[in-house]
Amino acid sequence: MKVEGQFQVAAAPAAVFGLFADPRRLLDCLDDPHTVDSVQGDQFGGTITTGVAFIRGTFRFTGQYTERTPGQSVTTKIRGSGLGSAVDATLHAGITPADSGASLAWAADIVLTGPAATLGERLVRTTIEKKAAAMFERARQQLEPAKPG
Repeated sequence: MKVEGQFQVAAAPAAVFGLFADPRRLLDCLDDPHTVDSVQGDQFGGTITTGVAFIRGTFRFTGQYTERTPGQSVTTKIRGSGLGSAVDATLHAGITPADSGASLAWAADIVLTGPAATLGERLVRTTIEKKAAAMFERARQQLEPAKPG
């Protein structure tokens, strides 16, 4: 399954790259409870408690940055497993300067196996899109200065 989208932020491309190239900072944008227990060079690992429909639990994941071009793009491969299901994903984020900061075009190629794969692409896609939207909103909040209230 392929999902993709675009994210606009009032921050410099270098700042956006800094967030997406750091697994601890990026994972802190997730709403789901998670840990990052190892970061060594381009590799990282941890846990995330998440779910789709009635399948919910803690999944162990490992990831590796396969490409990091400062200020321009990040590509990551992630493998996760838990509750008899597994996910393999390749995530790519391309960063370009925009009038008011930066534009980030992202794409994820995701393969699910096990019970999670039986839920149907529509349900899984909807869940992934909701979680991505929430993650990018939290990223925006981290990158943009607070507006005076």
